[in-house]
Amino acid sequence: RGHHNLFTMNILGRTACFLILIIATNAQTAVLFGASGAVGCEVLKSLLVSSYFEEVILIGRKSYPKVDAIISENKERLSNVTVVTHSDLNGLDSYDGIERADACFIALGVGDVNKVTFQYWHSVEVDLIGTITRFCDKIQARSITLLSSIDADYESAKPFPVEEINADGQKPLGWVGSISIYHRVKGLEEKAVVENSKNIKHVRLFRPSTFVTQDYRYGLVDRIIFALHFFLDPIIPEIYHSVDVKLLGLAMVEDASAVLQSSSDGSNTFVANLTYKDYIRVAGEAFKEQQKANGDEL
Repeated sequence: RGHHNLFTMNILGRTACFLILIIATNAQTAVLFGASGAVGCEVLKSLLVSSYFEEVILIGRKSYPKVDAIISENKERLSNVTVVTHSDLNGLDSYDGIERADACFIALGVGDVNKVTFQYWHSVEVDLIGTITRFCDKIQARSITLLSSIDADYESAKPFPVEEINADGQKPLGWVGSISIYHRVKGLEEKAVVENSKNIKHVRLFRPSTFVTQDYRYGLVDRIIFALHFFLDPIIPEIYHSVDVKLLGLAMVEDASAVLQSSSDGSNTFVANLTYKDYIRVAGEAFKEQQKANGDEL
């Protein structure tokens, strides 16, 4: 009997170790850039309740109270969240604090593009995002998800001349100036991700139209646009349908987890463009359940 008990304990011990090894091997790590933005906050919330991503790493220039608040609300995941403050994100190429990750999410960008110079806008949404992508490639991410925009097209986006980017005496672009080149800049942003994803197998380009937030971030402009979409959404082409920012953030996370679980990496990089119908497909039901649980109106 003693030998039998010892044998049983030995088998149970090995089984437990094997299960722990499987769990450790399958633990998925997500890296998020831009957690403080409207979409980034929702991506973070979805990552913190995800059953697939167990480790979450946030990388930004500084800490933000609203990001800290979101993390503290999910106390059971506190030990699984790492916040990395890197004052110069342009120097990420030489940062060795993270060895590997499974997925990268890029939700950063310039909020008020009408209030900045073209040089600054380009430095953030093209140059910096290229740097971030190279970093994600270095840490062996298998999937990278970019928040882009409707009508952006990396294949047709023509780079701006260096002389134009670095021209002296630049002034804020204003609404007309920023709108006139908006989709071209977004296309170059996508191109920066696609071209720097040397070993990343899945490039997911999210191209939402208007994303609707609870707050009117741009005051009267948001009020007018949101009101127009209320009447236009049923009749305009589906790709231009507005999207709730909560659905968008959830879809970005659900899509990445689905791709990583169901697709073989293969030898080539697969680039996918996702619009409103895709958000509904990958996260529509989960979003409805989430809204019901929170008592929100659908």
